[in-house]
Amino acid sequence: MRADSLRTLLLAMVLGAGIWALSSWLTGHREPWDAGGSYYVVALALSGVLAGAICPRPVWANYLGSVIGQAAYELIFLPIGPLFPLGIAFLLAYSGIFAVAAFASGWVRLRVFNHHPKG
Repeated sequence: MRADSLRTLLLAMVLGAGIWALSSWLTGHREPWDAGGSYYVVALALSGVLAGAICPRPVWANYLGSVIGQAAYELIFLPIGPLFPLGIAFLLAYSGIFAVAAFASGWVRLRVFNHHPKG
């Protein structure tokens, strides 16, 4: 795997896990989608914007990293029940928000500000 792909993947994993880690503290719910309101969607969008601004390419690594980071947090820190496979399906769908936000932010960085990453 290329260095830029690995860097993007790792950043997205950390940000994805961070959404879950902060959920209890910010919302009082262990799972961000149980928080009600817009916490999960906003957290995914803001994390994606940050990821895209720092590591805009490749977009697939932002998406995959978001999924892996969130799933890893669940596996490590939360009790796993029979609805875990359904939760993974939700992660796959909701992580699209992260990926779209990362793409948009990366596009702005690369096209508007003409700031290309080194690597």
